[in-house]
Formats: sequence, C-alpha cells, structure tokens
Amino acid sequence: MKIKKLLTAALLLMITFCWGQTVHDLFATNFISFTVPQSYEGQISYLNSNDLIEKKSVHDVKHDRTLLPSFPNLVSNVTLYEENGNGVLSLIGNSLSVNNKSYTVIYDYTQTQTILINDASTNVNYYALIGISVRMVAKIVSKSSGINLANLYGLSLAADKKKIAGSLEVRVNGISSQQINALVPVTTDLSSSSIANALQAFATVKSHIYDAETKITPQFLAFSVIGNDKNKDIDINKLSEKVRSFTF
Repeated sequence: MKIKKLLTAALLLMITFCWGQTVHDLFATNFISFTVPQSYEGQISYLNSNDLIEKKSVHDVKHDRTLLPSFPNLVSNVTLYEENGNGVLSLIGNSLSVNNKSYTVIYDYTQTQTILINDASTNVNYYALIGISVRMVAKIVSKSSGINLANLYGLSLAADKKKIAGSLEVRVNGISSQQINALVPVTTDLSSSSIANALQAFATVKSHIYDAETKITPQFLAFSVIGNDKNKDIDINKLSEKVRSFTF
C-alpha cells in the first residue's frame, strides 16, 4: 500500500508540476519517439532577447538556458515497439500486451518546437519535434495478455503481480549539467518502486533545467505524419537525414 501511494503521488507530482496535463492527455498524442534521439544541426525558430523570432542555425545560438524559451511546446507521449526474435523493433499501435512477447515502451516528456516538413519526393508532410526530453524506457517481457503497456499505474500493478518482467531506465536528452547528470538513476528492474523512483527523478531533473550551468543541445526527438495513418510507412533513417540538417 505504501508503494502504491508513493507511485500515485509521484505520478500526480509529475503531471501537475511539470506539464499541467490530465492522465488522459498524457497518453493521447500521435507523435512517435525515436528509440535513440538524433542530433540536430539545422535551423530553429530562435526567440531572441527582444522576444522576437529569428531563424537561426543551432550552431549560432548559445546552448544554455537562454535557449529554452525557443522550445515552447510541452508534449507527453508514449511509443510502443515490439521486438522480434532477431532483436528488430517494429512500431505497434495497440497498447495491450500479448503473452510471451517482448516490448520496448518509451514514455517521453518533451519541451520542443514543432517543425513542419514538406517532403516533395514522397508527397508526405510531417511534423518533427526538436528540443529536449526526459524519458523512461521500459524493456518488457509479457507473461500475460491484455496489459495496458501505455499506463504506468497498470504497468506497476502488473509488475508486482509478476505478469511482466524487464528493466526500466531514465534518459535525459539534450540537457546536461553536473547536478542533472548525478540525478539520473541507473537501470533497474521493472517494479512499482522503480517506476516511482523514476518519476521522482524526472521531476527533480525538470526542476534543474533552468539552472545557470545547464547546457541545452537540441535533439530530433519524435515525428508525426499528417494524417497519422502513414506513420507506419515512413523510413525513419531517411526521415532522420532529412530533418537533421533542415533549413526553413
């Protein structure tokens, strides 16, 4: 009961303190997170000291907390991948587990700007999220069907009932400082206590993002195709190449 209360409190703290979203909104996005964020070397909409927007290369802006106002969009999303026997990850849309399957689930909390890409070569338009994130990554082996992998509270109960096994880790993308680096917990087993600890670490990291010593390095974190039904047909490697050096 104590762990349950701790998890619930940590989850509410994360939602209220960091994003101000409801639990429903937390899992209601169409953005797909990369398993490994890509470095971004293109242009951004930069909010300068006069509160005016300029188009600037990320190489020409100072990578400290003054860059954060240029990333005004807060997006929380969950991306689910299924792993086959050869370790290849495939994007899946259904959040319910199948017995004896392996999954990678990314719970991403991002501060970004959204860039609209018009790809004339494929006649596909898509959004790219450029910015920073704190994420939790759960590597799961399901021992039961019907578990909602997108719901952290349900995942915690399933772990305690031994319906799933796996590991959990916290990753910080595009944010660095000596203090933040020390806050990131090591990879641990998947349990209600590890989920609660990960949520607490997330909230603490978020509280230090605006510290004077924090360095900000924009990352290409996620994408969403307009129409969304085309997401499954996108070549992520080609997409990464297009966005990485994008200019307006």
